[in-house]
Amino acid sequence: MKTFKLYSLSLLEGKEGKVNQKLIPIQDGLIVNMENPSQTWYIEAVISEDYYDYFREIEEEERHILVDVIITSKDNHPAAMITKVQTITKLTESISILLEAKLALKRDVIIEDVLKDLVSEGYSEEQLLTEFHNKMENLAAHPQSALDTIYRSIKESGQYNLQ
Repeated sequence: MKTFKLYSLSLLEGKEGKVNQKLIPIQDGLIVNMENPSQTWYIEAVISEDYYDYFREIEEEERHILVDVIITSKDNHPAAMITKVQTITKLTESISILLEAKLALKRDVIIEDVLKDLVSEGYSEEQLLTEFHNKMENLAAHPQSALDTIYRSIKESGQYNLQ
């Protein structure tokens, strides 16, 4: 088992065939890789109580949420995960949410999508290499095409209850 500091949490919500990212400001949080055969992760985030009704509805309807997390530092690449609300705990002026998660998007897919985007933009070989290195160094979010594809495939798989 490995535990990391949760740096950021974004909801990835599908609307009209596209995925919209909604950053959830976190006050504190951690993410745990259980390192088990089912590749389970747990995300705990302390967030504003303003989100209580949103997460309570998701929990009651047993829906899943696609999220993007960044761990440890803003300089790390994001990880897309499919999650399910396990518990919501009311604190004095905030709430703590515990999400059970599985990786939804592997790093190789991200790299492939960055390359596809650059090729479609028409860069020459030398420009392509330069732009690829720049984008990979500054990748603060997944390419939109990767998010749209993963959301659609997760929804169509029937394994998860996304809205």
